[in-house]
Amino acid sequence: MYNFIRDESIQEFINKAGPLLYKDEPTNSLMLGLCEGMLTNPPKNSPLLVRVVKDNETVSAAIQTPPMNLVITYTDQVALAELVKVLKNSNADFPGVVGPAKESELFANEWSKLIGKKTKLGMGQKIYRLDEVRFPSCVEGSFRPASADEAEIVFDWIIAFAKESLPASDQRGEEHWRMFAQNAVQKQTAHFWIYENQPVSIAFVSRPTRHGVSLNGVYTPAEFRKNGFASAVVAHLSQKMLDAGKEFCVLYTDLSNPTSNKIYQEIGYREVSDSKHFLFE
Repeated sequence: MYNFIRDESIQEFINKAGPLLYKDEPTNSLMLGLCEGMLTNPPKNSPLLVRVVKDNETVSAAIQTPPMNLVITYTDQVALAELVKVLKNSNADFPGVVGPAKESELFANEWSKLIGKKTKLGMGQKIYRLDEVRFPSCVEGSFRPASADEAEIVFDWIIAFAKESLPASDQRGEEHWRMFAQNAVQKQTAHFWIYENQPVSIAFVSRPTRHGVSLNGVYTPAEFRKNGFASAVVAHLSQKMLDAGKEFCVLYTDLSNPTSNKIYQEIGYREVSDSKHFLFE
């Protein structure tokens, strides 16, 4: 018999769900990173924080920061089917679902039948973990954080990345990305690879958890590609995070992009699990 508890406090959710989620920190890095981030930077809209409890123990969880996707973790089919009903009865609304491949697909199928919307795969993803960096050889240039006067470049490149790489359900507009770029240069989460005195590739660090941190937003303009710049910036940013005390780094990749999957493995990222992002039309 499962109980479904909606926590009102982010700290309470982390206290109760954390022991489960931290058993597989890389796979749950999205959910954990979002929750840890909300402790210091509360969202404008109250998040949906649901725990699946059996015999007084949290056995699964789901979160959403409106209007973004629902994020789920491992669970069995019975609990997942009940979770779908609980969310429907609470009038939850989200454009898609992200989570472990099996669970997200089962959830998407059940949810689409219940709400009468079609579902489609937005992106098949691989989650990678890095514990030790293998630096690429023969890549000319240098690595540094983006500076405050480079916010416009960061903005232009994150917009280009979003159009090229993010699923169609991501409805964050230019205002969001401009603020994102400003925060990235102020907090030095955006990093460039520099070649011939100009930025040629970018990567961001985000969603720190207790032992790890995620890298994302890796983007190289078309005219600078096939020079190893993305490999270089990711390798150096990963090492910077390890030097800062993190035990590992996490990356999500698009399974339909063999190039990115290959280069990340070459610099030390190893496969952890598969994730799927489904959209509701």
